[in-house]
Amino acid sequence: MLIVASVGINSLEEDKIRKMVLAGADIIRFNFSYRNMEENSKTIQRGQKIIDEMNASTKILFDYPLKKIRLGDFDIKHFAVRENEEFIMQSGSYTTDCNQFIPVQMTKLGEKTRLNQIITIGDGEVALNVTGIIDSDTIKVRIMNNGIIYFRKEFNMGYCKDKNSLLDEYKTINEQTNFLEPDYVAIPYIEEGFNEELKKIFFQKNYKPELIIKIEHKISDENLVKICNDKDYKMLLIDRGEIGVNLPFEKVGLWQKKICAIARQYKKMIMVSTQILESTMNYYIPHRSEILDLTNMILDGVNGIMLCHETSYGLRPAYSISVAKKIISEVENQTYENNKNKNQNHP
Repeated sequence: MLIVASVGINSLEEDKIRKMVLAGADIIRFNFSYRNMEENSKTIQRGQKIIDEMNASTKILFDYPLKKIRLGDFDIKHFAVRENEEFIMQSGSYTTDCNQFIPVQMTKLGEKTRLNQIITIGDGEVALNVTGIIDSDTIKVRIMNNGIIYFRKEFNMGYCKDKNSLLDEYKTINEQTNFLEPDYVAIPYIEEGFNEELKKIFFQKNYKPELIIKIEHKISDENLVKICNDKDYKMLLIDRGEIGVNLPFEKVGLWQKKICAIARQYKKMIMVSTQILESTMNYYIPHRSEILDLTNMILDGVNGIMLCHETSYGLRPAYSISVAKKIISEVENQTYENNKNKNQNHP
């Protein structure tokens, strides 16, 4: 099973990237949702330099995000919130103090929200209830659970994305980073026609990266089958972070199982991302539910996992990778032994 390790705010330094490679990361992921392209390019070149120096087989993945609504930036990068606390949220890209207001990178925030609307942050880590519309750009919200809010995280309120601007954005990103020649590029599935246009961005030059298609919302069985039969896509990525906020959370497990079954049927490689081993950010032994989740993924034929917060926000990314490798190795070895014994008993 492949292990993808995300580079983020706490793993940008050379020593952290080197440790992730040494720990066994098969692919290093660079998420273009954060930082500007100049900063991203420098980090990518740093990662490529480390891989070359170590003569490692580790590959590079560029992850192209949807044009989402995001929080703005703030100096402390993350802050803790408690249930029933109230905050002001305001259209803007930056604040010096989140206690004054939390910036949201969307104009006319007050006009695009409604009283009692529930909005989630990131992958649903923190939920907000809109308790007041102060003016066209400003709202008041009540925190619904204890948690941590990170800078530039998704502000999930069901806002419609502009497909044309997304194409233009991807073209610009590709032009700025194409010289870096990634091994893989991950793109979201929007709809069949749109994604055909999207492919042209990456297939217009001699250098063609392997494409990974991200499933971030519910799509029809017919479209899933088409994706599985599309040879332009090396792998299908089940993005549980996005699915978890775009579908009722109680359906996420069933949806993952269904996608895995269809992908196996058509022999399409599958990867699963988000909340794989997040407990290893703080604990030595991972949560038992995470161990079981990863074990079931392996038994379901999943070909790879993507560690997100574990290696981008966690202070010990290499440990999360080593834990993943230990679980994967144990399950794969046991599966091999079981199959070997079964074949010996049934010649």
